[in-house]
Amino acid sequence: MTAGLRDFVLKRRGGAGPVRQRVGAGVAVLNDRDEVLLVRRGDDGLWDLPGGAVNVGEEVEATARRELREETALTAGALTLLGVFSGEAHRYTYPDGNVVAWVTVLYTTRQAAGAASAGDDAAQVAWWPLAALPQDVGAGTQAYFLALRADAGART
Repeated sequence: MTAGLRDFVLKRRGGAGPVRQRVGAGVAVLNDRDEVLLVRRGDDGLWDLPGGAVNVGEEVEATARRELREETALTAGALTLLGVFSGEAHRYTYPDGNVVAWVTVLYTTRQAAGAASAGDDAAQVAWWPLAALPQDVGAGTQAYFLALRADAGART
C-alpha cells in the first residue's frame, strides 16, 4: 500500500487505533444454477460477497446496490433481505492495522443486469456453486455462506 493510499484509508476510517464500528451492506447475486457471484478482494486476496461501507447519509439498500455496481458492474433488480450480521466473526483487521467491527446488512437477488467484471477493490469475480463455495474466505463470509445455504434450502 502506498503512503498516499494508507493516509487516505486512515483518514476515511478515522485513523488507526481502537476498534471502529462500521455499517456495511452487500448483495448475494444468485443465478438459475444456484451459483453465487463472489469477488476476490484486492487487499487480502480472500473471496467475499460484493459489499462495503455505508456512507454518511446513504441508505443501506442504496449502499448494497452501489457496491455491487462498483465491484462487479452489475445492476441489481429487486432485493430481498437475507439478514443482519455482527459479532466477533465480523471483526476484521486490515493490512494497515485498523480493526473494524462490522454490522452488515446482506441482501439477495436473482435479478441482475449486465456482464460481471471486476472493478473498484475487487481483483476478480467468479460464479461459485452454493454446494462448493471457496474455503479462502474470512469468518464473516463463512457466516454469510451458512445463511445463503439455509435460505436456498428453505426455498426448495
